[in-house]
Amino acid sequence: MYSIKKVFLVLLFLTNLSFSQSDQDNYEIYSKVISEQLKFGINAKIDSLILMEKYSPKIQPDFDVFVNLTADSIPNADLWYLSIQTYNNHEFVKRVMHDTELKKAMKDFTTDFQNHPTLNDELLKTDKLNIQTITSRQYDSYFGKKPKRNEKAWKNVQKKYGTKQIIGFSKINYYKNFATLYYERHCGQLCGSGNMVVFEKIKGKWIILSEINFWMS
Repeated sequence: MYSIKKVFLVLLFLTNLSFSQSDQDNYEIYSKVISEQLKFGINAKIDSLILMEKYSPKIQPDFDVFVNLTADSIPNADLWYLSIQTYNNHEFVKRVMHDTELKKAMKDFTTDFQNHPTLNDELLKTDKLNIQTITSRQYDSYFGKKPKRNEKAWKNVQKKYGTKQIIGFSKINYYKNFATLYYERHCGQLCGSGNMVVFEKIKGKWIILSEINFWMS
């Protein structure tokens, strides 16, 4: 009886440990997007942003560019589009052409775009980064049925939070040594974008391979 209980406790410990490692990877990746892609919290001054507690998009991004991604021969039109949307990251596009696992990782993300997590902003804050949170319902309440470019609504956001930088993260999809996620940045009238970021784990560290833009205003 004692041995069974002991085995159960060991398994429980290992399960909790695996979740902790997953959380560690998640927040390392989210932090890298904030600092390396969005450039927040890396200067001498303190930056502020608003984090959507749980990303809840009304419209799913258009992932049509990935329809033929796992084919042996990717159409030139798709490669051209991928090059443009990665800001001419030709090295990344060349790798996509030949790396089967990378292609599968990107395609796998687009087929499982749901169940986004509730994020803990405390795990993303730094001494140079002030993060406040907002729910999707609170965010939508500023605009109602009006377009998101409503100037008065953005002024109200600025007055309430002291910033107009609102970030929403999807869940992170892991595939072997790769990780992918989608994020949106909303920052005012005609200011915002939706992007996918592709990571690879090299020597225990998550490295950004490329960002793929899907929309920009």
